[in-house]
Amino acid sequence: MVEAGQLAEAAQLLGPLVRGKRFTRPSRMNAESVEVDEVKAWLRDAIADPSSPDSRFMVERAYYKLRTQAQA
Repeated sequence: MVEAGQLAEAAQLLGPLVRGKRFTRPSRMNAESVEVDEVKAWLRDAIADPSSPDSRFMVERAYYKLRTQAQA
C-alpha cells in the first residue's frame, strides 16, 4: 500500500499495532520518495525480526510517518 501511495490506508492498518496514540502535526499531502523509502525500510526491519525489541518501535515510527503524510 505504501508503494502504491495509499498512505492513509496503510496507516489505518498499522493503527491497531500502535500502543498509545500521540499528537501528530499535519504535513505535506504527497510524501517525498525518500520518506516512503524510509517507511518501507522500517517495515521490512519489523517483518524480518518481529520478536526484536526494536520491531514495535519501527511499526510505530512507520505508522506516525504515514499518518502525518496522509493528512493535509
